[in-house]
Amino acid sequence: MTAERDRSLRTLVGAWAGLRRAAAEGVIDIERAEVLREGRPGLVDIVAGIDGRRAHVVAGLRGVTDEPHFLRTGEEATLGLLDDEHGLAVCIDALRDAQLAPLLLATLRDEATRPGPVAVLRDDDGATVIDCGERGDLTVFPWLVDEPRHDVDLLVALDEAGFNHVAAPLVRWTWEGRDLGVVQEPLADRCGGWALALTSLRDFYAAGGAPESAGGDFGAEARALGTMAARMHVALDRAFLRHHEPVADWADAAETTIAHADASLLEAPGVADMVKWLRESEARLPVIRTHGDFQLGRMARTDQGWVLSDCSPGGVLPGERSPGRRTPLGDVADLLWSMHQASAVAAAERDPSGRQGLASLGQAWEARNRRAFMTGYLGTPGIAGLVGPDRELMRRLVSLLELARSVRPT
Repeated sequence: MTAERDRSLRTLVGAWAGLRRAAAEGVIDIERAEVLREGRPGLVDIVAGIDGRRAHVVAGLRGVTDEPHFLRTGEEATLGLLDDEHGLAVCIDALRDAQLAPLLLATLRDEATRPGPVAVLRDDDGATVIDCGERGDLTVFPWLVDEPRHDVDLLVALDEAGFNHVAAPLVRWTWEGRDLGVVQEPLADRCGGWALALTSLRDFYAAGGAPESAGGDFGAEARALGTMAARMHVALDRAFLRHHEPVADWADAAETTIAHADASLLEAPGVADMVKWLRESEARLPVIRTHGDFQLGRMARTDQGWVLSDCSPGGVLPGERSPGRRTPLGDVADLLWSMHQASAVAAAERDPSGRQGLASLGQAWEARNRRAFMTGYLGTPGIAGLVGPDRELMRRLVSLLELARSVRPT
């Protein structure tokens, strides 16, 4: 690489960091500059060290008279100029251009580009996710880690274990053991789980009465979610294998978590007796690699049913840096806690002052859908071997784990 080209690439990376409001105060060190697509439009994949982090920039190359096709009106996406064997090019953040993003997806899939709709599903420091319609979903990681990503590992493992409630990975894009991105099969007519629950709650709070009578009844969806969760756990057990641990240890760990965050919660009626009962249990039950943050915001409803749309944190448990194991009931508790969060958010949205007394309606919605979720979950073949036959132990354990989830950051 010539000194002039290196300077040009560092300028592009600096501009990219500015668009993302990321500090770039130190020296920018170019580690990789691979031409993915020659010509105009073209693509250059850049990895650079910035202030102790490793940035990942996909630059699109256009002729100086070419018209850009920015994904979002008014958004700045131009990074600068670059001179190569094809002449001077205007460099654009490819993930902000409606023509260049699908071009990247087609390049990674080694296929011809096809026209179609393009939409940004997510764009933050964790990932940029582009919906390219029937061509698939493109995820690119703007900041790299020095190992395979745990969420991508989980996605691949679920797919290989035969779990069909996830958009199958078509391409895992890597460089020197680091995940650069992933291409997944398309999902038709998706609706986020959080949005679907809020719609149900809004209808119910407006109508009153019984939750099953509201226009947006969530009961059937909650039951299907339970089935999906159980199938996920059976697949994860198949992929990563189980260990066994004493239930008493889980009670100790949950109590410690709650005590550190808000010890007063342990003084609520029935909590001390529940902890004592679980601590005295002699049961040893399976622990597996779980999702780790299984909540409504990480799933979507499609024409084919529920899918896991976000595998983060990939089994990494709170306070840890690598995946661990826990009872699959930890994921169950996460989901039930998420239902309560949705109920509270919808109530505050409709009645900010709290004067309408929506709490009892919210409790009725939660009770119906918690029962439906658990019915779907426990009725799934294979799940009994993971959670054990004792329903009373399960009920108390889920309650304690849900309380522990409530004190974790959202």
